[in-house]
Order: sequence, then structure tokens, then C-alpha cells
Amino acid sequence: MRTHLGDIRIFDQSAVVEVRTKVLSLTAAFGFGSAMSTRMATILSDLVRQLLRNSEPGSMFVDLEDSQGHLTLGLRFLTSETVEISPALHDVFDDVRQLSNGDAVREITLRKTIRNMPGSLTPEFLDFQRDRISVKSRVALLEELREKNQQLEQYNAHLEDLVRERTKELEITNQRMQRDLDAGAEYVARLIPEPITGQISIDWRYVPSEELGGDAMGYHWIDPDHMAIYLLDVTGHGIDSALLAVSIINVVRGASLPGADFRNPSEVLKRLNQSFTMDMHGNKLYTMWYGVFHRPSRTLTWGGGGHPDALLYVKDSREPIRLASQGPLMGMIDWPHFDTDSIVIDSLSSLFLYSDGVFEIHKEDGSEWTFEEFVDFMNQPVPKGDTKMDDLYRYVRELCGCEHLGDDFSILEIRFNLPEGSGG
Repeated sequence: MRTHLGDIRIFDQSAVVEVRTKVLSLTAAFGFGSAMSTRMATILSDLVRQLLRNSEPGSMFVDLEDSQGHLTLGLRFLTSETVEISPALHDVFDDVRQLSNGDAVREITLRKTIRNMPGSLTPEFLDFQRDRISVKSRVALLEELREKNQQLEQYNAHLEDLVRERTKELEITNQRMQRDLDAGAEYVARLIPEPITGQISIDWRYVPSEELGGDAMGYHWIDPDHMAIYLLDVTGHGIDSALLAVSIINVVRGASLPGADFRNPSEVLKRLNQSFTMDMHGNKLYTMWYGVFHRPSRTLTWGGGGHPDALLYVKDSREPIRLASQGPLMGMIDWPHFDTDSIVIDSLSSLFLYSDGVFEIHKEDGSEWTFEEFVDFMNQPVPKGDTKMDDLYRYVRELCGCEHLGDDFSILEIRFNLPEGSGG
């Protein structure tokens, strides 16, 4: 039966002293005389010096062996290369062997019979010997600390490599996502008709947010007498919101709602609300303002769901007429009828249609820009050589102290330039 008492690592010259000191005390505890203890300690110190010449000196293992009543002190040395066994080892120890263990590690086994054991091998006695062997020298502790630091440095280096690798992967992914978002923004912008001039002039500004929102807008002649004007805003940001906005706007542009008269805002809104529901489109809702201008009668009819009021400025007026959308948020619930209103535009007028991204501004001081403050700004005269839309965009960026807004900036300006008193 073998009882392992401990081991001593051999890594530098300090191991010579450590092995000598511990062997002296260990052999004395097992009843070896002073002269024998000294001889054993001296020759083992010489063996340790030999081992230190190897690339990996190894360790010394101390065992107590009990075989058929014979008690033996066993010392095993594991090292990376063979060493010359001195004759002194054979003189001191009863059994000396050197064995190969694999291609590199060598084992030297030394045994010495214990003949004058001073007492019994109690658990307390064995524990005391284990403690004696396990007590590490200051140099050994420093070496362990050095190795732990090396391991920590290697681990930190591995973490840094891993972080760099993951960061690079994230950068590539973000670049790909940004390209997708930029491509989506360009596509949405291309869907907006070119500005027009004439008796009805229309201009617009569309600046997508960095995340790409769900804004879309447009206008087109339904027939020679009726022009449709519309703007919508899908909740959320990203490609999914933009795709839903594009889908809705294409349906409106293509007049592809079965049973809907696109000259009637109430019917258009009802059919859109039924066709694009939140349960079918990723829980996305949207706001919308849809109006139709009848040129012969100069009548603008409009309706909407959950959308901000459009602002109509008639000639020489500093206060707008608010064209409210009275219906609920679109796509949320079935709504049997969307109310509409009408107004006759009998003088030179400007209509501003926009999404909430132009006025829901988080100011640099942490406060919020209110809708009434937005209307007050719109009431102010436009600087010479500028447009109200560009003046607004410049101002809201100053308010937030940022280059890019948190939501899409989408606004239409429709100028009704029809001669006064004319019906067409």
C-alpha cells in the first residue's frame, strides 16, 4: 500500500536547499540516524543539481510504502531527460531505478527501508509529515505567483484577441447593416415623386434617421381633376418598418385597393386599415394623413388616423388652419368609418404635411420641444433666400445639438398658386 505524503517542485537553485532541508527533517522523523539523514540529504541535493540541467527539471514525490510488513520511504523524480545515476545513490538507497515514461519524461525511483520507526503511523503523524513537505519556500511561492501571473497574462492576451476578433466581426456586421439601411433609405427616397411647379407646386424634404424609420410620402394625379397627397409613419425603426411603409405607399400609388375610390379619403383609409393590420405585420402600427384636392372646385378633402395635424397657411395669414386627422391609429382595430373634412382653398396658400419626426425633438438641455412651439416656429417668416423646410431642419438640429435626428425628418410643402376667383 502506498501513501502519498507530498511533492516538491524543482525549478531553480532554491529547490536544492528545499529538498535538503525537508529530507533531513523527514528522515529524522522516520528514525534514520543523523549520519544517514545527512548522507541522504546530501546525495539528493546533488541529484537535484543534475536535474536542473534538464530543460524541464520536474518534481520529487515522497511516498510511504507498506508491503508485507516492510515499511519503505519512496522518492520518485520525474524529469524531461535521463540523468547519470551516481554510485552514491546505490550505496545509500536499497533500490534505485530509472524508467522511461513516454518519449520525453523519465522517472527515477529510490527506496529506503525504514527499520527503526520511532512510533506508530497515526493519521496525525502522517498529516504532520504532509504539512512539513507542503510548506513552500519563499522562492517557491514567488515562482507560483510568477506562473499565475503568466497564466493571467496569457488569459488576458487571449481575451484581447477574442475581443478584437468579436469587435471586427461586429464592425463587419454593422457595416453590412448600415449598407442595408442606406440602401433602404435611398429606395424610399426614390419612391417620392420629383418636386413639381405650376398652379400646384410641391416640394419635400426627406432625411432618414441613422436607424431608418418608417416614413413614406407621395402625391399623384388620380385623374385630371383630382390630386392625392399623402404621408404615413410606421412605428419603430429599421428595415421592417421601412418595408411596411413602402408596401402601403405602393398600394396607394398603384390604386390597388379593391373596392376603394381613391378620390374618397374615407374609403382609402378604411381599406388600408383593413389590409395592413398589426397582427399580420409584426405588430406594426402606422399613422397616415390622406387628402384629395379637387382642382375645379378648389376643394381639399382629407382624413387620417393618428397623424399630426397638417398646417394650412392661407394668403397673408400668420396662423395656420389645422387639418386634423380624426381616426384612430392605423392597423390597430377595425374601424367602420373614417371621418373626413373639406376646405375650399380660394387664395394663394401653403399646406405643410409632415411626420412627428420634425417636431418630437429631444433638446440639448434635456427638455422636449412641444408641438405648440413647433407651430410657433412655423408661423415665423422664412429667412430671405431660404425655404421653411430647410429653415426648420436647420433649427431642430440646433435644438438637439446633433447632426442626425432620432427619427425620420419628412415634410411636404404644397403651394396652391391658382389665380384667385378661378375655377381651374
